[in-house]
Amino acid sequence: MKSTEVYKEISKIIFPNLQSKGFKKTKSGMLGFYKQLKELYLVIWFQCSRDGFDQFAGSKFIVEIQISETNEIGTASVVRQRIPFFLTDKDFDNITKIENEIKDKLQKPPKSYFIFSLADDIQNWYKRKFEKTTTKYNNESDIWFVYSNQADIEKWTKLIEPMINKIIYDFEQTEY
Repeated sequence: MKSTEVYKEISKIIFPNLQSKGFKKTKSGMLGFYKQLKELYLVIWFQCSRDGFDQFAGSKFIVEIQISETNEIGTASVVRQRIPFFLTDKDFDNITKIENEIKDKLQKPPKSYFIFSLADDIQNWYKRKFEKTTTKYNNESDIWFVYSNQADIEKWTKLIEPMINKIIYDFEQTEY
């Protein structure tokens, strides 16, 4: 799946909710949404991995939150955190469960796949993409949401949407 397809799927699910809260889409190659809060902007954005999409291992994306003087993704910010910073232990448990469900259904490539003709360290890096996580995620974790198809993206987006709603509510109630 190309990143544009991933962004389209995420947007289809999440944008109607964000739009109802006053958010607009950013102008960027990544998928982002912004809303002005007093004199600053709350920007929520999704970024697909630069690794690209692999027919067997799939790919992954992250979610970032920023408070900044502009509505542009990745600019100098008062607050800039990936979504785990704002989550709870229950959220982390749900993330681990879904990540492992997705990894369970990944089809490993045949031994003739080109990756197995590359250096051992690259092969090992690739093989780890299929391993279930045993990491106990926390607020400092760098969580990438793995996917192999549209259903995985939909599953993640439906899990992430209430998290984003809580983050929005919290920022709207505070002085950041």
